[in-house]
Amino acid sequence: MEKEKLGLIAGGGVLPTEIIKHCNNTGREIFVIGLEPFSWEEQIKDAPHIFAKIGEVGKILKNFAKQEVKEIVMAGGIKRPSFKELIPDWQGAKMIAKLAIKKMGDNDLFLAVIDEIENYGDCGFKVVGIEDVVPEMLFSEGIYGKTKPSDDDMNDIQRGIAVARALGSVDVGQAAVVQEGIVLAVEAVEGTDMMLSRAATLKKQGKAPVMVKVKKPGQDTRTDLPAIGLQTIELLKKYGIKGIAVEAGAILLIEREAVIKMADEFGIFIIGMKI
Repeated sequence: MEKEKLGLIAGGGVLPTEIIKHCNNTGREIFVIGLEPFSWEEQIKDAPHIFAKIGEVGKILKNFAKQEVKEIVMAGGIKRPSFKELIPDWQGAKMIAKLAIKKMGDNDLFLAVIDEIENYGDCGFKVVGIEDVVPEMLFSEGIYGKTKPSDDDMNDIQRGIAVARALGSVDVGQAAVVQEGIVLAVEAVEGTDMMLSRAATLKKQGKAPVMVKVKKPGQDTRTDLPAIGLQTIELLKKYGIKGIAVEAGAILLIEREAVIKMADEFGIFIIGMKI
């Protein structure tokens, strides 16, 4: 059965490029709207596209309707804007007023935006998750590559899972760094890079720390699904982190072969776990 035309709202990073590549390889039609200033020409050049600011909701939805898009996926990093940065069009201003943007956590905000998109006119838009478009990009259970976590690493991983899930339950972050049972750092609005940098300044001699990344409990997988890529492995090496454990079925692995190769070269373990 032929897939319906896909609309992609592209933020930053390589994830939008990977989705475009997948659609081109499988023959699925795709139309892309790159969100300024996060997306750029080289990133989305292999698909029909336009650019729009994050507040130009009317422009985004009208172009998807014009292109006869039915399914819409959101992929790539964006920074939550301030009111001053939004500069919305009329449709965007109405949405902002309705959503009371200042009072929402990220997950609630994403869900409200999805509701607005799916109820726009009589277009029949349906927002789908990346795993619906490229299911093979999701982590499965097991060890990736040649390096395996030790028993002590597994103890730290279990500690990290408990902490990361507690963070996610209050919509704060999705990751933690643990060394010998001590939580060195947790992820908040600053993101993974800063979390790892902070952990590196606090680690002690002995067994190297590990990082854990999970989905927020109850998180809708159409929104802000966490991802691991080459940059993640580079950061683990840079900051002396021994490996990473992720929640299987809930985290994306971008550029799988290249990531595993780099992790093997650095002696870093990667493990997907059912939680």
